Amino acid sequence: MSEKEEKPKMTSGFWFDEEVMEDALVIRMKLNSISTDVESEFQRVQIIETKPFGKTLVLDGKTQSALGDEFVYHESLVHAAMLWHDDPKRVYIGGGGELATAREVLRHASVQEVVMVDLDGLVVDVCKEKLPEWNANSTDDPRLTVHIGDARTFLLDKKSGFFDVIILDISDPIEAGPAVHLYTQDFYKLVAKKLNPNGVVVTQSGPAGLF
Repeated sequence: MSEKEEKPKMTSGFWFDEEVMEDALVIRMKLNSISTDVESEFQRVQIIETKPFGKTLVLDGKTQSALGDEFVYHESLVHAAMLWHDDPKRVYIGGGGELATAREVLRHASVQEVVMVDLDGLVVDVCKEKLPEWNANSTDDPRLTVHIGDARTFLLDKKSGFFDVIILDISDPIEAGPAVHLYTQDFYKLVAKKLNPNGVVVTQSGPAGLF
């Protein structure tokens, strides 16, 4: 090879591959680092950093949210439902371990109480430590109470009361995953019973597909 010829560029072998459609579509991103990789009682919890999206929460190999665009998801999930209600005072968040959903709910001045119930305490702790941009000090707001437990079990307790807005920020219904029982008719009937008159419920419904 002559000195004038361009030398081949050296590339790193570290990539993050995420299967979007089984045996059909995989997204590949340049992986900068893995800062956390632990197993909770329920799932594998990773904090990674990719070149296109920055810090990212990954549960059981599936991206939950990333610094580069998490606001798109959380703002869309929260504000349409909150604005649909005339005067939301009491809000329930099922899931929401990143605490970004709580962050967005607490932007509404009418809100007097936010109750968040996430199954995996390790996810909440990891996100508070490693992803502070997500919660933006929402845990310091006295209107927010965080419970570690099952979202359905909490609502079954009569002491949980009723809510103006219920937001279900739960993981996808992966077979044998921790949230699969929250995607049933029985659960949504329970949710409907826990709404105040003119109450609003919103849920994430999985990623958008290309096909």
